[in-house]
Amino acid sequence: MSAAGPDERPAARMPGILVRTPPAVYLGVVLSVVVVMAATALQPWLPVSDLLRDSQVVAARHAGGSPAYGLVSNVGILVMVLTAGGAAIGWLVLRDAPAPWPRLLLWAALLTLVLAVDDLIMLHEAAAFAPWSGVLIAAVYGLAVLRFVVRFRDEILRDLDPGLLLLAVGSLGLSLVTDLIDPTPASLLVEDGAKLLGL
Repeated sequence: MSAAGPDERPAARMPGILVRTPPAVYLGVVLSVVVVMAATALQPWLPVSDLLRDSQVVAARHAGGSPAYGLVSNVGILVMVLTAGGAAIGWLVLRDAPAPWPRLLLWAALLTLVLAVDDLIMLHEAAAFAPWSGVLIAAVYGLAVLRFVVRFRDEILRDLDPGLLLLAVGSLGLSLVTDLIDPTPASLLVEDGAKLLGL
């Protein structure tokens, strides 16, 4: 029996999650879209077209607007969604890796996705249910990030870049604090600049 030559290496196998999509994923994706469309069609508060069209188009139809409105904010949301997706893919691929890496990636994915959804629907601002609820929601997010850092501090200090994480958390914290004061052009520049830096 002869040894395999340099061009006859056995083919590397892809992890199972990357080869076939489980049927539950198909079902979850389809049901999610059906539920969102049904809720949109049945809600009594806004015209369906206002919920389905781009916000800039709706603003232009109602009171004038520009495609540039909210551009920097939308970039931040896009960055958060991409980050959450990257962490989720990492979790799927590394689910069988030694603890606590799968849990760290899952925490990062969920926390980032929640922040992206909050930014998208302005839960801590316009969608807040009481004047003080924005502060409460910001505090919950801050505690969640603190819990993440404390829970995975050993891995962060040993294997990751704690300086980069400190810069990110500090910048996002500055953005949250600035968000609580009355907006001015200067405070908005600080708030959104700090948020983008943190992201």
